[in-house]
Amino acid sequence: MGSAMSTAVTGLLAHQRRMDVVANNISNVNTYGYRGSRMNFQDLFSQTLQAGGSTNPEQIGLGVLVGSIDIDFGHGSLFSTGVDSDLAIQGNGFFILSDGTNKLYTRDGSFSRDVNGLLVDPATGLPVQGYMADATGVIPTTAALGDITIPVGSASIVKASQNAAFAGNLDATAAVGAQVSRTLRVYDSLGTERDIQVTYTKSAQVTDGATAYNAWTWSATFNGVDVTGVPAGETGCILFDGTGAFYAEGSLAAGTFAARSGLPSQNEVSIPSTAFTGAAIPTTPFEFSIDFSKATSLSGSTDLTMTSQDGYARGVLDSFSVSGNGVVNGAFSNGISQVIGQVALATFTNLGGLSRAGDNLFAETPASGLALIGTPGTGGLGTVSGGVLEGSNVDLGTEFSNMIVTQRGYQANARTITAADTLMQETVNLIR
Repeated sequence: MGSAMSTAVTGLLAHQRRMDVVANNISNVNTYGYRGSRMNFQDLFSQTLQAGGSTNPEQIGLGVLVGSIDIDFGHGSLFSTGVDSDLAIQGNGFFILSDGTNKLYTRDGSFSRDVNGLLVDPATGLPVQGYMADATGVIPTTAALGDITIPVGSASIVKASQNAAFAGNLDATAAVGAQVSRTLRVYDSLGTERDIQVTYTKSAQVTDGATAYNAWTWSATFNGVDVTGVPAGETGCILFDGTGAFYAEGSLAAGTFAARSGLPSQNEVSIPSTAFTGAAIPTTPFEFSIDFSKATSLSGSTDLTMTSQDGYARGVLDSFSVSGNGVVNGAFSNGISQVIGQVALATFTNLGGLSRAGDNLFAETPASGLALIGTPGTGGLGTVSGGVLEGSNVDLGTEFSNMIVTQRGYQANARTITAADTLMQETVNLIR
């Protein structure tokens, strides 16, 4: 009877532990990114009454113990929140948090921005890890893992024009010497609009090799200064074939045409510092290329216009969004969108070896193996969704069933103790 009572006590203790696990799962049913646990039973060693030989062995088990408490890493449901800083992983992986020395891992993407613009876990203040882009919005291939900073309201961008393009028609029937002037609006390194006057002059035919072409020369001026980017003594020139299509762009020197290869191959406009007025002088010389390859020279009206240029004025970061590959895209007040950084993810060879560290965090252990870090959508890692959170993967129906089964198991073990106590009492009563 004593053995039966001690065996039943192990059952009480084990079922109590299982009830603790069930209770913790239920308490975290609404915890974002929570991963439920499952407790497994394992029998204790057995007492051998008779060893096996010609007959089967006779053994009596001595109870039960907690075999393991495993974490269920199945995915939870996704909930749309509309908050830009909320992130959810679809697939494998964990967000990485760091205090600068140690790294912790979580599926809970309910992040926020702190006073310094860092993307952090608000419960712990730990920054989210990833890769930051450079000033041009490019993430270097050698970028080191570090804090993600999203400085809404303080970051600004500006870009000096490097390329511009004209398209449209120059009247092929215009008289030699006829001129057409167009304004080319570009931005310097300070983000200031600058208007360049480009003047086209109808030329006599120009020979390139053995073929004569219709031609227009051109020049550019800024604040009365000639800024045409051709060698001294030469004139910018555009050639058109007999169908009016663009043939080549280059320069004339003493009536000889020199074509530029590979448009745009060099700076067609170059503005020196002496051409600027005022206290604020941009980086000089301010140089950019003009692409004339979309121009034509057909009979009819002249409608040549500037179609594009790649510079822009200063813009302030207004908002941001996160795409599926974890890239953080910033939207600026000047209408430009630029990459700010990219969130990194981590996975492990043995997820079951991770240790819970509180605050919805997991810590790496020797059993889990080293973290395998990469970008979303690569190396078996899942994708990331912005404005979405992942819920707990706890299923209430399953947990209620486990709770009832655990309760009945505990009650049965308690009854075993009661029955064993009754038997012991009967044995004591035999001597009365």
